[in-house]
Amino acid sequence: MQLVFAQENGAFRVSWDCLMPEEKVICLRPSGLVQGGLGYSSPPGSSEIGWALGARLQVQTQQAGVRYQADFGLWYQAMLQWGLLEAFVEQDLGALWLSLGKRRDYSGPWDDTLMGRDGRWGVFTRYSPSELPWLGLELAYLPHAGLAGGQGFVGGRVDILQVGALLEMVQAPNDLGDLEPSIRLVPRLGLQGAQMGLFWQWDRGFWGTFSLPLPLGQALALVLQCPCEAEAQAWVEALDQSRLEGLLWWNPVWDYLGENSPFLPEERFQAWLSAPRKLLLGLAYSWNNQLRLAVDLSRAPVEAVRVYGQFYWR
Repeated sequence: MQLVFAQENGAFRVSWDCLMPEEKVICLRPSGLVQGGLGYSSPPGSSEIGWALGARLQVQTQQAGVRYQADFGLWYQAMLQWGLLEAFVEQDLGALWLSLGKRRDYSGPWDDTLMGRDGRWGVFTRYSPSELPWLGLELAYLPHAGLAGGQGFVGGRVDILQVGALLEMVQAPNDLGDLEPSIRLVPRLGLQGAQMGLFWQWDRGFWGTFSLPLPLGQALALVLQCPCEAEAQAWVEALDQSRLEGLLWWNPVWDYLGENSPFLPEERFQAWLSAPRKLLLGLAYSWNNQLRLAVDLSRAPVEAVRVYGQFYWR
């Protein structure tokens, strides 16, 4: 369905079924989610049935080479919540790319919500020479809430490899115990491919995701020795829309390996491995971007397991 409304310089079209906006086309992409499952945590050693539901609206448009996007979420998960997950304007000037607003570029699993990952406000720029498209330089400034300081990011990209650091001015004690300005450096490394990514950040640890196609339809076709009847062929095509998804987030305590570790030298490496700040594993089966069956295992800071299903409307 498309709507058209007048404007002084022409007309805008509103479309509900476009993936990327053309000039003066406003793309609206609503979606919804219903989730239900069973969770168990220890302590206190209790189980509960949990339900959640939410809605999301993504708005995109483009005019004079400038792209605009906003992503709104509203959901109920133990309590009513809402948020502006992304909202930015960006322009591609060839070798130089500029963006202003809220983006997910430097977010991680700690920013996940029921309706998607929350972004960070900032100013973003990238430089990638046209003759070397696999090589790039990134600069960003990410202000804190209330504009009380912020972080800068300086990094580079070589194909799928990303290397950089977050920089922040902080007050740190000197040898006399007095506070003085200092620069806090937080290294960040990553490998980002089309179907998987693996990252490390000094204060957040390691995290990675993957989404791989499952050849269930091809396996069924071999069993049925297709070509086969229309009904069986429909099952083959439907199962080929299956994917296997995974998440890992492990944030170890690096101080356990240092000289000031509370553990004995022979115990430090084992403590570093077995007593992290955060350890979360997730595995899911997804079909046609509509049905998702998942299990999450948490080791720290609490021990918990959650088995749940999600149904998406797009």
